[in-house]
Amino acid sequence: MFSFAERLMLFNQYEILKKLDPQKSSLYARHQEVVEKGFESLYEDLGISTTTLSKEEAQEMDDILALFRAIKASSGGAASNMPGKTEFVGFGSGQPDERFAYADFLSNILKFPLEVSNSPDNRPELQLEKYRTMLKRWDEIGRKRELSPDQIEHLVA
Repeated sequence: MFSFAERLMLFNQYEILKKLDPQKSSLYARHQEVVEKGFESLYEDLGISTTTLSKEEAQEMDDILALFRAIKASSGGAASNMPGKTEFVGFGSGQPDERFAYADFLSNILKFPLEVSNSPDNRPELQLEKYRTMLKRWDEIGRKRELSPDQIEHLVA
């Protein structure tokens, strides 16, 4: 996965980190050994994701979060009539994937509350299909930022 040159750079960076943060030197030494020996199966332990999120997938996540921001901003009393349906619950913390990680990252930047459901039926593939259906319905009404209670109900139906 990493070229020899990339592994060498990481090895050297961990050497610097050991000197800058002696309390974590044993952690950095383990990371050094992983990159030195090319243990690809342990790269995730370095804090480096082995998966990526395409521009298209990121745009879809941006759209999903924009949809939920519109619902939240417009819901007022409508949300209380539909508990759980108007909240973005992520993609299932039990099975995090790239989309969940991206949504979590964006929620920290945008200060958008990410209420993650730990329910066993909150599987990423089920949530994604639900959100895609909601996006199609939002497209039907012109992706309005201000939604009526009836429009919110249509989106979450």
